[in-house]
Amino acid sequence: MVVVRPATQADIAALAAVGMRAWASNIFSFEPELPGMRAHVERAYQAFAEEHFARVLVAEVDGTILGWGARDKGDDYISDMWVDPLYQGQGIGLLLLKALKADIAAAGYTTARLESHARNAGAVRLYQREGFEIVHQSLEWSESLERKIEKVKMLANLA
Repeated sequence: MVVVRPATQADIAALAAVGMRAWASNIFSFEPELPGMRAHVERAYQAFAEEHFARVLVAEVDGTILGWGARDKGDDYISDMWVDPLYQGQGIGLLLLKALKADIAAAGYTTARLESHARNAGAVRLYQREGFEIVHQSLEWSESLERKIEKVKMLANLA
């Protein structure tokens, strides 16, 4: 049975590894890989996990982290959603998204916000099925890809 729980410091390495695997399996299906990009992104995931693990929810089965989502600023913004490629398509992302939305509502917010690469069709579909609507689309700088990419900003009413 999948359990969604707050991350702990002991989860940091797994958070970084799952995030990196999920990012790489998805992004390189529609973006070219530049030299040194993976090492740069691995360091970024490790740093994020070390700094923000306390604001991360993990989905796990028997101690194995299948995916995670984060609200790194603790506000109404979902900054990250990553599911290990081995477990994608099994409802893990939906469980995490529902848990993050519930946390946002419990914190007193009436809307939830997130952003996604516009070409990440699977993620955008998941978000839309869960009540998010695209409210803005534009070219924005991506630190991880080191270039401008098409991004969508999405909003869901929680009331």
